[in-house]
Amino acid sequence: MTRPTLAFVAPWECSRSVAPIPAEPREDVVVVLLESVQKGASLPWHRQKLVLVLSAMRHFADALTRAGYNVRMERAESYAQGLAALARETGARRIVATEPREWDMQEQFEALTAELTGTKVELVLRPDRGFLATREEFAKWADGRKEYRMEWFYREMRRKWNVLMDENGDPEGGRWNYDAENRKAWPKGRSVPAPFHVEPDDITREQMQRVASWSGRWGSVDSFGLPVTRRDAKAWLERFVTERLGEFGPYEDALVDGEHELLHSALSSIINVGLLHPLEVVQRAERAYREGHVPIASVEGFIRQILGWREFMRGMYWQLMPGLRTANALDTEHELPRWFWAPDGEAYGGSDETGTPCELRCLADSIRHVRDHGRTHHINRLMVQSNFATLLGVKPEALSRWYWAGFTDAYEWVELPNVAGMGTFGDGGSIASKPYVSTGAYIQRMGNHCAQCTYDPKQRTGDTACPFTTLYWDFLARHRERFANHPRMAMMIRNLDRIAEPELVQIRRQAQSFRDGLEWDTTWSAASSR
Repeated sequence: MTRPTLAFVAPWECSRSVAPIPAEPREDVVVVLLESVQKGASLPWHRQKLVLVLSAMRHFADALTRAGYNVRMERAESYAQGLAALARETGARRIVATEPREWDMQEQFEALTAELTGTKVELVLRPDRGFLATREEFAKWADGRKEYRMEWFYREMRRKWNVLMDENGDPEGGRWNYDAENRKAWPKGRSVPAPFHVEPDDITREQMQRVASWSGRWGSVDSFGLPVTRRDAKAWLERFVTERLGEFGPYEDALVDGEHELLHSALSSIINVGLLHPLEVVQRAERAYREGHVPIASVEGFIRQILGWREFMRGMYWQLMPGLRTANALDTEHELPRWFWAPDGEAYGGSDETGTPCELRCLADSIRHVRDHGRTHHINRLMVQSNFATLLGVKPEALSRWYWAGFTDAYEWVELPNVAGMGTFGDGGSIASKPYVSTGAYIQRMGNHCAQCTYDPKQRTGDTACPFTTLYWDFLARHRERFANHPRMAMMIRNLDRIAEPELVQIRRQAQSFRDGLEWDTTWSAASSR
């Protein structure tokens, strides 16, 4: 009897385009999907994230079974232990899997190799088909560079895949980047389109009920409506391209109170679980431009996030690991404020104890988006949540845990370089050339929260001074020496130096008083472990 091959499908490989399985069913191949108890307990995962992964895995397993594949879906203490046990049970001759996407999975494969010592089972790792650049390709691009900048890598990817290029090999429209045209606030009085929603089927509802009962998890399953099948994922992409991509660009940085999506696609959650391939998304968007349905500024801004930023983040993750997990160039010391888990002061950490509600309207609103939906768009992430944490002095690793646990599209390979790099400047500038920090004026310009908030973004001190503004000037004062000669920060430092000393003293005192009045996370940070 032929010894079978186990084809291990990771939880983010829920389609044939990325899973390491043969194109057609084979009698000697057993397709394996695993739930890891160890992974499930490692962080207080958002319930909607768990529903997305668990339901997508089951739908994919069912689809493969109907297509004639021999499928095993099991629950195991860890991926390594589950695969080793199945190898022993089936008498497998080899295990085929995709190269690790996260550091934890690399450690699992190392543990599996140790489990297989002395057996005749071979572990074969194949390149990750869920990306458009291989790890080796990125490492070659990065080799010898003094600076790693997404823009330069993005241009290489445009050339490689011939995306938005003209017949002469130049960028379509004569420019590589149309970001300057995509910075409009949402028009006053304009209604906001309802978020896309897929009605959960029986399999998904079963997982929703299952996850809702789990303790030590965050958020609610009630509003879950993401695609969990390949068919629904393709329909979601088509709706976005035909209904929203045309205006996506101008308003991609807009903030609207109570709205977590606006014209954003939410496709990152779908791509990162494997239901859509990044190339098909990029090519569908480009086709809409070629057919004259969307302007180039919108399509370029959208494609840049996938072909540029997503690929760049994955490359930088492996370039900087494992040190990226503890990167802290600004020597910050605080855990996460309790608000990030309980913006309304609700029961916290599984106890009856409640905290103080967050009075910063923009921050509380953006955190509610995550609590209720497992996602919010990128300006809420960067210029509200990460901006606040950076100004406050939160450790990058503490903020990283929250993003990793809380967002349906967050895996360490993408959230960690975003948080430690662009979000907090924790890596000291390897990924982003400067800290992305601002006063409340930026939030006021891009959104409508400030008009209904307790605080005034124009005030630096006093009872109604916006904490973003107070903390911003305190941040510059604390890091004046570091950024005084920085080419992109020097002007801000000169503005700091124009503040009279008595007012600066008051700013520093008020910033410290604000920190002293916060309730810090003592549950999830202490309990979280990888």
